[in-house]
Amino acid sequence: MQRKEQRSWKSGIIFLVTLVVLGSIAWIVWSTFNHRLPLVSNPLTSQESISVGVLDAPQSLDIRSEQDPAITQALLGNVYQTLVGKNDRNAPEAAIAKSWDVSGNGLTYTFHLSDNATFSNGDELNAQDVVWSLQQTITKKFQGSDALSALSAVNELDDHSVRITLKSPSPDLLQTLSGRAGIIYDQDAKLNYSSQVIGSGPYVVSQWDKGSSLTLSRNTRYWASAPKIGDITLRYYGNASELSKALESGDVDVATPLDAAGLQTAQNNTSLAVAKGLSQDSVVLAFNTDTSSVLSDQRLRQAIRYLVDNDDIISKQQGLGAAIGGPLSPLDAGYEDLTGLFPLDITKGSALAAYFPPSYYGGSLRLVYQDSYGEQLGQLIKAQLAKGGIPVTVTMVNDADWKQRVESQRDFDMTIITTSSATDSAQYADPSKSITRFDNPDAQNHYRLAQAATSEADHTRELQEYAKAVSQGAPADWLYMKVPVTAYSRNLKGVPTNMTTTYLPLWNISKE
Repeated sequence: MQRKEQRSWKSGIIFLVTLVVLGSIAWIVWSTFNHRLPLVSNPLTSQESISVGVLDAPQSLDIRSEQDPAITQALLGNVYQTLVGKNDRNAPEAAIAKSWDVSGNGLTYTFHLSDNATFSNGDELNAQDVVWSLQQTITKKFQGSDALSALSAVNELDDHSVRITLKSPSPDLLQTLSGRAGIIYDQDAKLNYSSQVIGSGPYVVSQWDKGSSLTLSRNTRYWASAPKIGDITLRYYGNASELSKALESGDVDVATPLDAAGLQTAQNNTSLAVAKGLSQDSVVLAFNTDTSSVLSDQRLRQAIRYLVDNDDIISKQQGLGAAIGGPLSPLDAGYEDLTGLFPLDITKGSALAAYFPPSYYGGSLRLVYQDSYGEQLGQLIKAQLAKGGIPVTVTMVNDADWKQRVESQRDFDMTIITTSSATDSAQYADPSKSITRFDNPDAQNHYRLAQAATSEADHTRELQEYAKAVSQGAPADWLYMKVPVTAYSRNLKGVPTNMTTTYLPLWNISKE
């Protein structure tokens, strides 16, 4: 009797174990077909975590309405995906749309969506979401909507195809759709956008300590290749010195952008890799070309360009500047190296300046700029122009006084500004939009033709001609392009280095 009870008890245990094993196998199979994580960890999607140190913390997560570039830096591509993606050279690439077709007249774009795209809450991402998102962006004037002014209609062709019809050619459309204007939102989601995020990207926001940190965790429902790092925490620092100290102490694995002192420290640390990237931001010596201004004469503006020693100015940036000769950066369509148009030539600059007697200056040229640029830059420009016989008076003012004197009263001859080719490159085609008031029909015509182009080749060619006409017309001297410096632990690969203050794609980072 006792043996029968023991056999019965053992049989029960075996039966239960069998049920558990069979149940586990069934769950793994079911999970596989439903795109959920299996029980066995995937070595390509480890749960490793890293910290990235940056500046300028977002005060809201509402990427729709807030201008703050810190939101774009943290969320664009990482959490919110766009219809069209962009690579590290700022060129369009597949994203939610795996491909697209453009009609010969440039008025119709047909986008073919990825078949299995989903949002992080599990909702399917289909053509209806694309149409709704673009309509919301336009009607509610979300960030970037101004660049969609050429849109005439957005139509769903089927669940995975969308057609955009334009009123006139817009060769920058793909670029536009890789930014905020191209974000695809879940039309069925109900959330507080200022503090909650539902996107279709490789990460989700798992924690946000306003002003301190923001943690991105792997989106387990992500429909494309999973990111290799499980958790990435963006840590925010009040200044570049604090950021550099956090990197040196090991509080962060990546830091961007570093200042000159941080660059020097990182270069001396053998455990760190240091990379200098590209940006769309340039520091510019802008000229007042109003008809009443002494710099309305192109010859004097060109004289200044020959006399300004850009290499000397760049050397003073201690690794944070690079040469740029016109309104387009290396990350822009139509860019070509224009630095050779006005090389340092004191003889030629002095000869051009000799056309103008000392009385022409009314005493001296007035260089008025914000004190945040520091005294050194203004004094350096003054000394360089003096070699060609051009007298300069330097005045530094605070931001409020600069806006009043330079922007409102236009009481200046030269000023120093920072421009972004992403938003400011067109300013020289419209005198009303440029602080220089540059009015050049040749430049305006080339820009108009570039915007009307129906082929990429024509668009590129006309932008090149536009940039060349602007540079030759000399409404400014492009002193240097800002160089973002990123330092990171040597065991990391795939760390982004270009445009890092505005676009920080983190999903390609891996740890060796």
